Amino acid sequence: MKQIEAIIAWTPARWAELKPETAGQVVVVPVPDEAGTSKRYMMRAGASSSALAALSDEARIARLFIDFQTLVVRDGLDPQDVHRAFLAIDEYRFRIAPDTEGAEFEDPPEED
Repeated sequence: MKQIEAIIAWTPARWAELKPETAGQVVVVPVPDEAGTSKRYMMRAGASSSALAALSDEARIARLFIDFQTLVVRDGLDPQDVHRAFLAIDEYRFRIAPDTEGAEFEDPPEED
């Protein structure tokens, strides 16, 4: 799914007492979140922010990787769990190192 269609929802690991059922977990769900999955988590980013649509393409990509860093470094989520969740976002898969599990080419190279 496109970044502007994706809600990133998570609960910081340190909030285990406040929200034990989702502490340290992340999900990426499409907009609209008809099932209400993202509401089970304490934090949200991505399409849940009206500011995202106003950003340039480059700024949105930067925001995506800043969100990744925030979840891992500030909020203590496992980097591999965050990586697996973010693979649902096209712009993430297309911009991570091509030899990373789950990476894809936006425009695959032509074969000879």
